[in-house]
Amino acid sequence: MKRKTLRTLLLVSVMTVMALNMIACGGSKEGGSGDTATATESTAAEETAGEEAEAKEEAGSQNASEDNKNTESVKVAHLSESECSEKIDQLLATNPVTPDNIGVLKEMAECVTFGRVIDDDGVIFSEMDNRNKASLRFQILDSILWLKKSVHEDIATTVNDETAIPLEDAERIFKDFYGEENFTPYEYERVEDGYVYPLMADGEAWQRVEHMQFFEDDDYILFTGPGFYESNGGDEEFLGYADILFSKNPDSKYGATLLYGRYRDEKINISSVETSSELSASSGKTYSGDNLIDGDYTTVWAEGVSGTGVGETITLHLDKKQLVYGVVICNGYTASYEQFENNGVVSEASADFGEGNTVKGEVISCNYEGYTAENLAEFNRTKLELEEPVMTDTIVITITGATSGAKYDDTCVSEVMAY
Repeated sequence: MKRKTLRTLLLVSVMTVMALNMIACGGSKEGGSGDTATATESTAAEETAGEEAEAKEEAGSQNASEDNKNTESVKVAHLSESECSEKIDQLLATNPVTPDNIGVLKEMAECVTFGRVIDDDGVIFSEMDNRNKASLRFQILDSILWLKKSVHEDIATTVNDETAIPLEDAERIFKDFYGEENFTPYEYERVEDGYVYPLMADGEAWQRVEHMQFFEDDDYILFTGPGFYESNGGDEEFLGYADILFSKNPDSKYGATLLYGRYRDEKINISSVETSSELSASSGKTYSGDNLIDGDYTTVWAEGVSGTGVGETITLHLDKKQLVYGVVICNGYTASYEQFENNGVVSEASADFGEGNTVKGEVISCNYEGYTAENLAEFNRTKLELEEPVMTDTIVITITGATSGAKYDDTCVSEVMAY
């Protein structure tokens, strides 16, 4: 189940948004001519008038054409969710690019992932419920005010010793960022006397996209890459491939506006697993490599050699040769606190993706009394990933470090996955 919770915000009073009066101004040009003119002057004037009429007609035709283009652009910019998905699929079939405003686009996409407002159902950002909009707005203002990056704007002021943003600036930013047409503060967002007071929060989990790529056509830009749920406790859950679609927008300060986001669930299929050894079955329980890909955190593979199993291997055979970024190892016997405590865990491992593409790193192990198997699995996932993805159909994981349990030195792993 995808986690989509609102970032914890400080409780503040919500005040009525001030109404802004728009004053429309107009003007006209005046001109005149003399009372008399020669025949030559009249003829010239008539010719000039004729030319002007033709020019106006041509200009009118061009304007009509431009109006049609603008109308078409508006229609394209307001795609339905299914049309957004179709557009993403079209872009994914093209070659990756490096957009001119790549830094800005990355930061805008990070606001989405850190705000945790997308899941595998997909959502048009300007049509989200206001609670999720508030979560996105929190991240936007955080980036605008504090991060000092590409989207930074020096718009903060001080009101009664508090940091504040003029309401009109906030409304402009939200419209430019994700197409907000009618900013209405959520219950925790504070707006008073024409100012928005940014909120502060800390310690919440987030989502992050790694190894991102960009695709684009004349009207849209796609940001995509493997996405993970992460927390300060070390939890790293693969969520799928994040797809964040931008509509190119010359009226936006950022050159583009966030349009649509989703997680694409295309996990790599592991067809079979080979292990260099396995613990013999006992009491009706098996410890084979098949347990590593059964989706059950109460079953495990356990190595079967003397000692902690340093040097033992797990070989993953994929269903086809494909692009792979890394693997996730769910460490230990996560069926219960007692099982985890009593058995060995991996402390370090390497992953060989073929043709010299190998990574090595520490493997997390955390145990908490009273936690369920799912809780233990959440806190014992570790990514081993490449700097750049490679084409492969085989991954070999080697235990390069292990720690004995309170009762047994059998090193256990409950699940593995490739992405």
